[in-house]
Amino acid sequence: MPPGCCFSFHNGIMKVTKKNMRTFLISVLMLSGFFSGCSTIEEQGGPSLSARGQLSIFLVGPEETTLDISFNLKAISIVSEDGTVVPISFETPAVIARSVSGSHIKLGESPLPAGKYTKLNLMFNSAGVKRDDKIISLTVSHEITTVPVNITVKRQQNTSLFIYWNSDGSVTDDNTFRPVMVERKKKQELSSALIYVTNEHADNVSVINRYTGEVVETIMVGRKPRGIAASFSGSRPRLFVANSGSDSVSVIDPAADRVEHEIPVRFGTEPVDLTVADISNEKKLLIVANYRSNNVSIVDLATYGELEKIDVGSGPVSLAADPPSDTLTVNRYLSPHDINELRSYREKFINVYVVNQNSNNVSILRIDIVTGRCVDVMNLDVDWDPRSLYVDYIRGRVYVANYGSDKLSVINIMNILSAGGTGAVTSINNVGNRITAVTSDPIFDRLYLLRDSPGEIVILRPSFDENDAVRTMMSPVMGRIEVGNTPRTLMLDTEKRKIFIVNQGSDDIYIIDKTTRKTEHRIRVGKKPYDIAVLYE
Repeated sequence: MPPGCCFSFHNGIMKVTKKNMRTFLISVLMLSGFFSGCSTIEEQGGPSLSARGQLSIFLVGPEETTLDISFNLKAISIVSEDGTVVPISFETPAVIARSVSGSHIKLGESPLPAGKYTKLNLMFNSAGVKRDDKIISLTVSHEITTVPVNITVKRQQNTSLFIYWNSDGSVTDDNTFRPVMVERKKKQELSSALIYVTNEHADNVSVINRYTGEVVETIMVGRKPRGIAASFSGSRPRLFVANSGSDSVSVIDPAADRVEHEIPVRFGTEPVDLTVADISNEKKLLIVANYRSNNVSIVDLATYGELEKIDVGSGPVSLAADPPSDTLTVNRYLSPHDINELRSYREKFINVYVVNQNSNNVSILRIDIVTGRCVDVMNLDVDWDPRSLYVDYIRGRVYVANYGSDKLSVINIMNILSAGGTGAVTSINNVGNRITAVTSDPIFDRLYLLRDSPGEIVILRPSFDENDAVRTMMSPVMGRIEVGNTPRTLMLDTEKRKIFIVNQGSDDIYIIDKTTRKTEHRIRVGKKPYDIAVLYE
């Protein structure tokens, strides 16, 4: 401790009262515990969870840069309006200017006591500039770089702080690194331009502009968020997040970027996925898969009341509902007779398909349109270790991704209606194992399969014979697209002809142009991202 420096503790956090703040901060920041990731506020004996919020800090790069500058962070802290200094855990110690040019990265994320904060302090270990293929070391001042900010952290909410870095202006003529950084205010975003990604190990949801590839907000939810589903009804779009660690569902208002309601899952344990079933224009149900209790919960979205629980197979891990019946139009895959039969069925019932990972089957729930209650459950065996599924209503098929085999299971929806499920399951063989997700692209007549090792998209063309049955022979692989580490989820953006990939192992999202098969954006999000959703108006 510097001589003569006075300090006190407030809520378990050290508060400096001496004018010589800079000397004190340098001494504190050199503590080894600070640089190894910083203890959390809870570990410091600080405010309880209910009195804290969460702060995410993003570094925004310039549109263009002429200097290839890089730096290594030593420490980050933030200062409240009363002078309290709080260390921030940082995730990205090394930053290269050209890697953030026209983009951004997450610098750090930490829980914080609720309150107003006015300064962001950064210290740097080293910096350099690349010239003529050589790295020239820059002189780094050991003083703190202070960025004035004006943010308010609210209890049980996330606050996102965006710092703009003028990299070209951060090097002086005498090769000294003096970073030029300012707070950038958030822009108002259209809800239809946004995608939402759950971050399981960060307890939050990243909000991304799908046109620019920028993270524009972070929303704090429950513990270990996994599945996410979107619903748009009139003027009330909502997102629902399954919190597997707190047995609840967070209801997000995208207009306010906050959780407006928390639904406790009383009938199940460890909710991991959910889907919205459109019963009618006036009635919607939320179906929640509870992995640990081997059941699903049905929630009335008008009241947020849990109506009932339905026992399914072992380890329900993914589910999907029939899409709205108005998607049934004349197409080249289903006959007029099949379309009429489906429409007639949908006047009375809607199906929900549940993947049971541990019992290697799919439970099909028949839900009565009038009562909103499940009247029947059918179980169909699929292949080994199923992980997810996709309902392809245009073809009248449900595709099931089997992680433990090289077969893609295919369920014929028409067979379920007419034959009670007998002979409903066939397969497309030799697609490779370790498949975590599948989706269909009717425009390009393709199936996209996601493999987690190696991280890639496998592109298939589904084959049909003259009787409109899926062939069990090998489907030709049309191509492969490399993605990030341990990808878990993929989703097709039908409006922009993009593919979104959630990479758990590399904590990022890929936005891929499905025509060129090139990655347009690689977006860093929170720790261990899990699922993704889009709000379509």
